[in-house]
Amino acid sequence: MLAVFWYIPASIIIMSFVYGIPSFFSAISNLKNKIWLNISIDNGVNGNNDDPFDIAVLVPLYMEDATSIEETFKSISRQRYRLGRVDVYAILEDCDQKSLISVLELSSIVVEKGFNLYIYVNRDGRKSKASSINSILKHIKGFYGAFVVLDGGDNILDNTYFEKVAKLVMSGYSIVGAKVYRVGNNVIGKLSYIDTFLWYNVGLPGLAKLVGMPLVSGEGLTISSKFIEKIGGLPEVLAEDAYLSILASFYNENIALLDSPIIEGAPSNLRSLINQRIRWYRGTLQCFKDTIVKHRRFLNKKKLVLLSLTYLQPVALTAPFLAAIVLIASQFIQVPAFTVVLAKIELISIALAPSYLILHQRFLDPVLLLVPVNWIFQGFLALIAMAPVKIPWLRTLNRAATQFNGVYSARQ
Repeated sequence: MLAVFWYIPASIIIMSFVYGIPSFFSAISNLKNKIWLNISIDNGVNGNNDDPFDIAVLVPLYMEDATSIEETFKSISRQRYRLGRVDVYAILEDCDQKSLISVLELSSIVVEKGFNLYIYVNRDGRKSKASSINSILKHIKGFYGAFVVLDGGDNILDNTYFEKVAKLVMSGYSIVGAKVYRVGNNVIGKLSYIDTFLWYNVGLPGLAKLVGMPLVSGEGLTISSKFIEKIGGLPEVLAEDAYLSILASFYNENIALLDSPIIEGAPSNLRSLINQRIRWYRGTLQCFKDTIVKHRRFLNKKKLVLLSLTYLQPVALTAPFLAAIVLIASQFIQVPAFTVVLAKIELISIALAPSYLILHQRFLDPVLLLVPVNWIFQGFLALIAMAPVKIPWLRTLNRAATQFNGVYSARQ
């Protein structure tokens, strides 16, 4: 009976290999250059430039430090937009006087560059980021062509980002996502950068090619007003950004990935990192559950299978942790040789994965030695996220500054 038990981690490790195949194909074929769109604001995607295309930038804030708000406002102020009007909405919670004071003190950064800044206080009670955004969307959704969502601390490296996403929306895309690198100068920040770099340049391109419907991140996310009208606002779930792929599949809407990096501060301490990752993993699993339970009747079989595969990733992410447990246990008890071999292959593969970053970015840092340990730890967090225990919305506080002494650039 105990021998049969060991085939459970073996099955999950095999599952992780299945996810690894698209990533391997992505790396050797340089798939990122085909998935991420690199457009010109002058000669790129066509749009109807005769009519103004106004956009609203939504900045939901909760217990943000002044430095993060200043970073976002400066990033907005550097944008060049010639297609219409840009209005900025700072969305605050009724109980958050700290952020309100910072917004008022820093408002000139945006206003002096010709952007309108509006302060909206959500008095419906804080539930989630999506619910706060929805509280204002019901008042303004009919006045803009698209909505761009930024978090406190986001730093857009491309000063024509607003114009590029607007042109993509005007050309028929309902959702536009960006590369979001999470950075910091401590160990957690550097490991977060490695994670996000490999995801956006290897993992996501392979998965997007396989599924035909890419996932997007909430930072820098752009949604057309027509799609917002269709879905009635952002889905109020833990991972509202990942959930959008389900709704886009249902309505046969197009998603674009724009090759313009956004820098965000990584969690600055272990507690914030744990909160962030458990929220991500549990939110992705919620997407899987709703795909199967709520949406299976409205999706064709192919989309249902592919979306389910996409949202089962947290299960596969437990493989490094389970592989480590298998190897440790094999030193004391009898473990099937097949399972032990799979565990060794799993750990060797995660140890070699950062070589892509070394070869392509010449990122030489001792923290690379900790990548396998980090992914084993992430596997443990993914396992916790799978536990059927009710948890509150885990907001990521205490982020690092985005002035990262690393290797990112405006084109990666």
